[in-house]
Amino acid sequence: MRKILVAFFLLAAIPKPALAQTTRVITYIDQVQEERKSTRWTLTEWLRIKERMKLMDLWLAMFSTPQQKFAPELSFSYAKGSGDSRFDLGTKATFDSDKLRTQGLSKSEDMRLQFWFTNLISGTTGLRTLDIDLGIEGRMHNRYMIDPSLLSDPLQCSWKPGTEKVQQAGLNLRLFGSNSQDSTLVGKIGKFDRNTGFTLASNQSGQYWGGEIGLYFLSILGAEANYYQYIDGKSKLGDSVDYLGFLEIYNVRVGYGESHQNWEWKNDASQLRSLENNRFLMVRLYF
Repeated sequence: MRKILVAFFLLAAIPKPALAQTTRVITYIDQVQEERKSTRWTLTEWLRIKERMKLMDLWLAMFSTPQQKFAPELSFSYAKGSGDSRFDLGTKATFDSDKLRTQGLSKSEDMRLQFWFTNLISGTTGLRTLDIDLGIEGRMHNRYMIDPSLLSDPLQCSWKPGTEKVQQAGLNLRLFGSNSQDSTLVGKIGKFDRNTGFTLASNQSGQYWGGEIGLYFLSILGAEANYYQYIDGKSKLGDSVDYLGFLEIYNVRVGYGESHQNWEWKNDASQLRSLENNRFLMVRLYF
């Protein structure tokens, strides 16, 4: 207590000009220390800033895009495969319990053409839009029966299997991916026509919907899958799925995978079901 009182009286005894000068010196020292502290390099602060910059770069990559230009894309793919097919025929009322079955080897070919209006709106108007692109697609799938034993099948007299053809055309909507040679997620919708290949079964037509997903594991290595469901009004007529791994060099993609197709046809009296399983080799060109 005595020391505090002594210090108080000493400060009171200092002349006012000297006290003001002392205050300025103390203030200057505080300012210099604060400035030096704020610019001091420390390992902890450097790591913290580096992590914050990573988060900022990620945010900018997700929510901002550079100036885009209209860049249409075209791709064509051809796939050839072989496998087996199975056909079930019966009456509509007793199909599950009483049907005739035959199966044999088959070959297939699949052709697909895609055109993308990449950056159509943002590239022509300059408006910033979502990274969603519109495209069109045409596809043809053919199946040929090659097993000679099928020709002597007792069902041959009523089936007379020929070439099954499925033709489809529609719109694609790319929900993820900046171009066709990127990891992508695509939604599809359109119309189709199918020649069953049998005199017993009439041709089928209707709408389809589906999707496509592509994923790059490395810059030249990835996987792809496609799915289509075919409907006539509210009734499901069939579906198709294929998946493959691919190797891509420049604008050429080579893939190998499997495909499965299931179809069902029926009228008031009869019902026909066909299944196709293939392994195929695909080549695709990008332009």
